[in-house]
Amino acid sequence: MGSIKSFIQDINIAEGERLRMDCPSCRGSNTLSISRIDGVILYQCYKLMCSEAGGIYEGMTAQQIKKRIASLSDSSSAQDRCQENIPMIIPEYIISPTNHTNSKTNLFSFIEWWGLDGVELLYDVKDNRAVFPIRRQGIMIDAVGRSLVGSTPKWLRYTGAADVYLACKGKSNGVAVIVEDVISANTICSVCQNVTGIAILGTSLSLKHMEYLQEYKKIIVALDPDASHKNLQYRREIASWTGIDTIAMRLNDDIKYRETEDLIKLKALCGLTMVYLPH
Repeated sequence: MGSIKSFIQDINIAEGERLRMDCPSCRGSNTLSISRIDGVILYQCYKLMCSEAGGIYEGMTAQQIKKRIASLSDSSSAQDRCQENIPMIIPEYIISPTNHTNSKTNLFSFIEWWGLDGVELLYDVKDNRAVFPIRRQGIMIDAVGRSLVGSTPKWLRYTGAADVYLACKGKSNGVAVIVEDVISANTICSVCQNVTGIAILGTSLSLKHMEYLQEYKKIIVALDPDASHKNLQYRREIASWTGIDTIAMRLNDDIKYRETEDLIKLKALCGLTMVYLPH
């Protein structure tokens, strides 16, 4: 027989539906679970010796997306908003940095190197991490920690309550730039006044991300150069899911390295300046 993915794709499974059936790989009786959630078909065989598990992205129609976003706004969004109002319990090893802290660690060098002066930061004493608080309506609900000494993982989520990290100086002008990480998000707002830098916390876009993006009139996807395929994928998904003017920007280098040509193109796309770029 063909692959299990081909087998699953031949099954007509509706959005929100869950099925249980025999596994075609291990022949397990009623051990294969299949469900479809937000355009993704998830499958897993629960037989001990079978390793079949994964996901298949099939997408959603515009009508399905609008219906799903509406349902989130009416029901689960209320729960999500409630979760986003729950203050993070800050561990005692996460402290406000001081001049003494900076002199005893490489936090000051980290701030200076990435141009983060003025950005709200805490310090994780236990793991030696720069900690970027995530606030909603002034309440700290989550945080992202960046290792200062090459520890694994490089990036650490502290609660998982937030879906995005937002950085903007001044009142938003309606333009948002989606980037790989929180340093890049702060780079965006430091070089583009009133433009919002958005770091997606997760490996893929979800409908909750779309809810955040709907408040913008223009979105630029500027992921790192080694994620060019994902860059285009995000642009297609955002444009089809939200109908917002969405552009995929091809970078020469990670935006946090502030490569000159990248910054010129970015400002032009954000409508901040008119420039001529030679081919």
